[in-house]
Amino acid sequence: MDNISETLSFIGQGAFVVAMLRKVLQRADSEKKDGSYSTGSNSLPISADDFLSLLASCKGNRTSLIKYDSNLKADRRDLNTPDYMIPRYCGLIRLTGTFPLNCEPNLTELINCGAITPVALHFVRNHGAVPNLDWSSHRIQVCGNVNKRRDFTMDDLKRMHSVSLPILMVSAANRGKEQNMLEQTNGFNWGAGAISNTIWTGVPLRDVLRIAGVTKVTPERQFVCFSGPSGELSGGVDGSYGTCIPLSRALDPSHDVIIAYAQNGEKLRPDHGYPVRVIIPGFIGGRMVKWLTKIEVTPGPSTNFYHLRENRILPSHINSELAEREGWWNRPEYTFNELNINSVISCPAHGDTIEISDRNFTMKGYAYSGGGRSIIRVEVSLDNGQTWRLARHYHPCPTTKYGKQWCWAYWTHDIPRRDLNGVHYLMCRAWDESNNTQPSDLTWNTSGVGNNHYFKIRVNEIDSDKISFDHPAEPGSLPGGWMGSISGGHAVMFTKTPKLTVDRARLEFANVAREFNPLILPDATQSLSSMSSVSPVLQKQHYTPPPPGAKLYRMQEIEEHDSEEDAWILIKDRVYDVNRYISEGHHPGGNASITMNAGTDATEDFEAVHSAKAWKQLEAFAIGYLDPRDNPAAVSISEKDVDNSKNVSSSTPASRVALTTGPVNLLQFALAHPEMYGETLVGEAAEAEAFDRMWDGAQRDAGDAPIALDPKKWIPLVCDAKVPLSHDTILLRLKLESEGHQCGLPVGYHLYLRGDRNGKKVMRAYTPSSLNGTLGAVEFVIKIYFPNDHPNFPEGGQLTQYLNAVNVGDVVEVKGPMGHIKYAGCGRLLVDKNEHIIDKMTMIGGGTGVAPMLQMIVAVLANPADKTQIKFLFANKTTKDILLKYTLDRLQRENPDRFSVHYTVSKGDEHWPGSIGRVNKKMIEDYCFPAHDSRAQSKTVALLCGPPSLEEDTCIPALKELGYENENIIQY
Repeated sequence: MDNISETLSFIGQGAFVVAMLRKVLQRADSEKKDGSYSTGSNSLPISADDFLSLLASCKGNRTSLIKYDSNLKADRRDLNTPDYMIPRYCGLIRLTGTFPLNCEPNLTELINCGAITPVALHFVRNHGAVPNLDWSSHRIQVCGNVNKRRDFTMDDLKRMHSVSLPILMVSAANRGKEQNMLEQTNGFNWGAGAISNTIWTGVPLRDVLRIAGVTKVTPERQFVCFSGPSGELSGGVDGSYGTCIPLSRALDPSHDVIIAYAQNGEKLRPDHGYPVRVIIPGFIGGRMVKWLTKIEVTPGPSTNFYHLRENRILPSHINSELAEREGWWNRPEYTFNELNINSVISCPAHGDTIEISDRNFTMKGYAYSGGGRSIIRVEVSLDNGQTWRLARHYHPCPTTKYGKQWCWAYWTHDIPRRDLNGVHYLMCRAWDESNNTQPSDLTWNTSGVGNNHYFKIRVNEIDSDKISFDHPAEPGSLPGGWMGSISGGHAVMFTKTPKLTVDRARLEFANVAREFNPLILPDATQSLSSMSSVSPVLQKQHYTPPPPGAKLYRMQEIEEHDSEEDAWILIKDRVYDVNRYISEGHHPGGNASITMNAGTDATEDFEAVHSAKAWKQLEAFAIGYLDPRDNPAAVSISEKDVDNSKNVSSSTPASRVALTTGPVNLLQFALAHPEMYGETLVGEAAEAEAFDRMWDGAQRDAGDAPIALDPKKWIPLVCDAKVPLSHDTILLRLKLESEGHQCGLPVGYHLYLRGDRNGKKVMRAYTPSSLNGTLGAVEFVIKIYFPNDHPNFPEGGQLTQYLNAVNVGDVVEVKGPMGHIKYAGCGRLLVDKNEHIIDKMTMIGGGTGVAPMLQMIVAVLANPADKTQIKFLFANKTTKDILLKYTLDRLQRENPDRFSVHYTVSKGDEHWPGSIGRVNKKMIEDYCFPAHDSRAQSKTVALLCGPPSLEEDTCIPALKELGYENENIIQY
């Protein structure tokens, strides 16, 4: 099956909206593919040609589909490590110090990005240095029990048939820190963010094996083993990382095992396996070997050191020593391959605080299962598991043609805030199509993997009307989490809990699911008594100012002490001169492990590997504190008015507030589930791209270009693109007769669109979002009115639903332009051929009434000679209903002296910066221009566009009371 056909058969209806034509995603030079392809009966939101171009670009010839990290660069923390040249997102939470890199994103940041994870936020699991591999010289050896041994180059793979699939990758140790809080495992302190859902492109493994003559399972062909470069690591015979899967799975087309060389449309990044890796949907991430070097077909499972020593779920009484002594590592029945079912609460985030009120509170999270099994329900409990409430859940990605679900599910549940009174824990659990669910209690294992018990968030009463939330454990060395609390105090992260305490904690943990019995470690107070003299920085969770009179050092001065001969380090805001310690040579890891952090903040490295004893030793080398002026935590406390900070939970670092560009989502998901809709790259990029075209069109004179439309005839136009802008809004682009045609649209005029809905012709007037100078196409922003959205219109909008069903290549009939309002530029406004000379415009619009307003706003602002000033009062039901907010905000930001916009919504939360409520006289008086004397040469007019209740019942009476005369109140 060819590339386009197989991919189409996978995605079917509701396909990925991963592009909005060539210009939107800044496509690099795409490969030209030979041959012709047919889309068959499948519907796509983009044309077949563009989809083919997209597939070509997914092969690594473009920049990422997700514009989250355009300024990605090498992290200064890596400068003294072998990974010094690797570009990385600095916001990732590091779990093992500086080197090797093992990290995960902030959970809130991850979930806010939506269905497809930006590569920059993909978790990383590295055992050592990232190998320096070259595309042109890299080879994959296919060997073992094969008919034809073969070495594949990267170009060999790219010439083969490829597929692009959305696939969830989860670390086997996701939520592993929760196990470490009971008793240390062999694993790191992974939180709930060791999960990523991205689009992988590559060659089906079965095709590679077929070339080698392997087409079926035999006694000599039972497993397929994968390994990375030899000498990469210290363990094992050849120092390679290797593992295996059953050959039957590799050959089964329903399991979609691929040899991947691109992720989210760009070539793999070094941390994720450049130039090539294995992707095994439904399996743990530990089986998906990076930097793939060898594929070997064998009669038995892999004997690689890391295959045997990692990712095994041994019985809970087996520790590492016993497993080594009694040979438990070699027992294949304990191999962890398919993901187990799991679910997590992402909202409320750790540390979030809310006030009890009559409003609803929305819980959110994710769920997944392995083996291609879909999630069938998610449940929430407020009474420690005695009763369960059904949450709404959605799979944003469709199943494959074999019915496999390779991606995660989102879920939400609305809770009246009053129901949280007296609640001690919020809990969630998921069920998959095999009717598997999560266990109520944690089961410890020495590998620290597979943790999937109920996800529990503790609810803390602050006062009678305010509560806060604690997650079980924060990732890495971050403090906090109810599992580590001592009577609600500091997280225990630096000492191993005594065995007696572990046993008692396990008993108490088991009771949490059945009755309120908060986890307390009763014996740990004694074990902590020896820590009382440890540096105060150990106990600190939030920023604490230096003590009065303390010696302060600027960061610049600290950075100057960055050599083996002169080394200072910064840990938890304290400055340490470690030269004497280096000269004594007592560090067990050698001086290099200290000097690699010289002149830098070494907090993460130190916390990740050092004991309480080391903290006590460190005290002897303290010389002062970091100057608060150079401390981001101190700055964030003092800067109360940082833009957008009030919209970010208390658990979100201020440095991440601005990182809001989002993901690629699915058209069907975005349109069908508004409550789950997040900002999408496609939506944001589409609006930004449309803005640029609109602005260019306003500045360009169409001149004598032929006119494509006729006000008296219906002209069929072909749909060139359809992209979702929000949960109920699409951008529709219709091609004109040629790239040189104009639509002949005066500013202020509209067009009629017509289509066939249930055998009847339906039509409606729309003002294009593009201006007449945009040649070759006309664009519209369409709000979809779905059935039962409004009780007075149970069938919804007939034409909007027709347009929502239009696919690229379909025909829409257009007639026009028509209208009675025309803006001729520089303050000349014609209404029914009566000319108004104006210098100010008050605009009041509601909902889709923004379209004609926006057309005129852009026409005014794009002309430097036009000095007309505009104030726009824009009303909507909710914040999600605001159309073209990006465009309006940008126009206001770039033209503050000529244009302002104020939003009001009927329903808004406490963080909403605009007004709440219907438009009224006071609002018009505050945010619009006052009326001018109509006898003056220049004057102010008010333009209205919205439902009759807004124009006739509210705006016109209020404007008249404020001095506007009838002739100066103009209705679209």
